[in-house]
Amino acid sequence: MKYPVTSPKGHIIVFANEKGGVGKSTSAFHTCIALCNAGESVAALDVDLRQLTLHRALWARLESATEYGVKLPGPEQIMLAQQNESELEEKLRMARIRHSFIIIDVGGHDSPIARRAIFMADTIVTPVNDSFIDLDMLGRIDPRSGEFKTLGNFARLVEHLKEPGLAIRPKPLDWVVMQNRSRSLGTKNEIKVREALEKIAPVAGFRLVPGLRERVTYRELFPQGLTLFDLEMLPQLGRMQPQAREEIWAMLRALRLPSEALIPRRVISDSHYWDSQKV
Repeated sequence: MKYPVTSPKGHIIVFANEKGGVGKSTSAFHTCIALCNAGESVAALDVDLRQLTLHRALWARLESATEYGVKLPGPEQIMLAQQNESELEEKLRMARIRHSFIIIDVGGHDSPIARRAIFMADTIVTPVNDSFIDLDMLGRIDPRSGEFKTLGNFARLVEHLKEPGLAIRPKPLDWVVMQNRSRSLGTKNEIKVREALEKIAPVAGFRLVPGLRERVTYRELFPQGLTLFDLEMLPQLGRMQPQAREEIWAMLRALRLPSEALIPRRVISDSHYWDSQKV
């Protein structure tokens, strides 16, 4: 694989997990819109051809903007004329020149185009739910002793794709695992999953960050292509919920993206977030 020539812009964020139903597209969508609200130039690409969930949400966003007569910030949508690695690489070369961030949502299965997207990423975000079934793709923990046993298939894939690029990447790949759909007060199971992730992380080479909690508002707004940021212009659709909006900013800051627009906002450390889950 040949890594593309980089420009000063164009940070590629790939949302990937071979386990479906973990909030991958929802997290990618909120990251897109939050970065746009921060004033960044963003492009979005969905290579999950079976569902195209990210693109469907963005198309619904355009329809909502027309229906309600408001201007909603959003990314440029990139479509592949041919679903192959060469087309993906060429599109990303051009997107890097025009945009500060490119968000890619890959399918919940292994494929050549998913591998190429992961290889070209600057940041990989892998959302997981509070389930030991979800952890199997990252690593296996002995249910009795709690000891780490072996890396999972997806972790091995990232390891395989990361190593050839070490000599030619402009900067080290940042792999982030995001624990999604947690409650405000961590359950025993959430704490166990968190502890298991902490054991897998140093072996697999990822770091842990907070994701989006389980909120009805996310599920209600997502089909319309809307986020909590849009309620400022569309107050008839619901309350602003500043705490939930801050949760999205906290998720974005935890990704440590090269964006000056995120720096002035109040910083909430990852450790503070995780401690609050154990209260």
